[in-house]
Amino acid sequence: MARKLLLLAYILSYLIFPALVLELPGGQLANIPLRLAVFCILALGGAVLFTRAWPKLGLGTGLVFTALGYGTIYKLASFIPDISTYPFSLAWSEASRYYYASLWLSKQAYGFFIPPSVLHPSRYLLQSIPLLIPNSPLWLSRSWQVVLWLITSALTSWLLVRRLSLASHKRPLVISLSFSFWAFLFLFQGPVYYHLLVMVIAVLWGFNRTRFWRSLVIVLFASLWAGISRVNWLPMPGFLAATLYLMEEKIEGKTLWRYLVPPGLWVLAGTGAAYASQLAYQLWSGNPSAWFGSSFTSDLLWYRLLPNPTFPMGILPSAVLVSLPLAFLILLRLSGRLRAYHPIRWLGLAAILVVLFAGGVVVSVKIGGGSNLHNLDGYLVMLMVVGSYVYFGRFQPDHSTQVSEPGVPPASKSLYSFAESLLLTAALALPLYFTLSAGNALPHRDALAAQADLKVINAAAQQVTRQGGAVLFISQRQLLTFNQIPDVPLVPDYELVFLMEMAMSDNPAYMDAFRADISSQRFALIVSEPLVIQYQGRNHAFGEENDAWVERVSTPVLCYYEPRTKLEAAGVVLYFPRPTPCQ
Repeated sequence: MARKLLLLAYILSYLIFPALVLELPGGQLANIPLRLAVFCILALGGAVLFTRAWPKLGLGTGLVFTALGYGTIYKLASFIPDISTYPFSLAWSEASRYYYASLWLSKQAYGFFIPPSVLHPSRYLLQSIPLLIPNSPLWLSRSWQVVLWLITSALTSWLLVRRLSLASHKRPLVISLSFSFWAFLFLFQGPVYYHLLVMVIAVLWGFNRTRFWRSLVIVLFASLWAGISRVNWLPMPGFLAATLYLMEEKIEGKTLWRYLVPPGLWVLAGTGAAYASQLAYQLWSGNPSAWFGSSFTSDLLWYRLLPNPTFPMGILPSAVLVSLPLAFLILLRLSGRLRAYHPIRWLGLAAILVVLFAGGVVVSVKIGGGSNLHNLDGYLVMLMVVGSYVYFGRFQPDHSTQVSEPGVPPASKSLYSFAESLLLTAALALPLYFTLSAGNALPHRDALAAQADLKVINAAAQQVTRQGGAVLFISQRQLLTFNQIPDVPLVPDYELVFLMEMAMSDNPAYMDAFRADISSQRFALIVSEPLVIQYQGRNHAFGEENDAWVERVSTPVLCYYEPRTKLEAAGVVLYFPRPTPCQ
């Protein structure tokens, strides 16, 4: 009975920290050092309960397991505010994503065909699933997106555990669960988006180094998905297959040429299939070809590599911070053992990591990015895989006589153990730090004010429609998607997210069409976030993005339209044509 009570107390202890952060009024735990201190105290208390229930496992094991478990439950709880019936967008582009998901079912949703999104088609394809249900509500799409985040991250973690065969370790269940918690949190450091993890899941599940053709099929399938995902992920399925091969397959007994042919073909065929998929989607989608490739024409803001207002840590310092513990653990584990591996194997792994890191850095400095590490997602996934294989001894040596321990002189073993413990602690602590630093108390949104604003928008839009005018929803277009504004035809052009992308890349054809429609006062009503003429520059967060928007969107709109109604709960202003446009 006493042990059952200990188990119950231990399980319930997982709810304390999320409840404190989410429910304490006034955001008392918004202070990050205080929050971390509270977490450490709770984790230590939980570890004591753990060791009382399982005394043979020890306090150290209990502390690692409990801290990672607490962090994982807190991460799950942090998604609670995302499941909401609030009709307006919860963040700048949050609800826009559901509109783009609806374009895969445009005839069902709007009565006519609209080309699916130029940006992130695979993401919106996954998000469109709840919309297959007629008249599905907004909260269901929000809930589904949370499920996508959690299921893909958890499945990636579990499949990596399965490949590592941790059942052979002492205390396999505790080790497997602890590693799963850590990998789950590690993926959210980017974060690595769910539509990209589909490729990782496919390769981790289906790749087999001894079955070339099966592995090729898996790589090609994942690469077709990559082609409609992100440009810097085109080679990722082939790279991941090559990485698993280099980690698992010995070169012993093979010529160098014979050894390198399978991974080389996976990379080349996969990247080629991804590129072909990208081109096929561009042709099939019905979108103008000039709309694609904005990533290659946008400004690169190299100063964001270092600390800046948009990302106070800076891309490079934070990337190095996340990388160093694992990188040094890899080097420490391989110290004195590199000769056990053919140089082409560890050089190949290093090359893949360098290419993904460099590509992620370049994409991160594109205008519109650089506020976190999500553009280094491919690199983070690969670093996690390589680091895990090396740490758990799954990087197979080429020599038939395997070395179970790193080649460390006896006199240095204590120093080695201390260094390994220090690096392991840092590798475990960093994902926890990034997880615990995010999230705040549950927001209290005014549902009555939101309904009042919705009625105002509804009345204005329907009045304009009855008079034969067109209504442009730059912002809050999900109101049409989920029929919160009935009987108002959708104008597909110039939605917030894509309009911003075209403004940042200064796409001439798109922006010329926008200016022409605005100057001709094509729309009798524009629903938009507040538009102001206020340039900011690089001294403000997302200053260049703001300035591109001000120059190419706010200025022409305010020249030909005037604000009449500002709706605070909705976060929008209703703009009507000016009787006398500016000169």
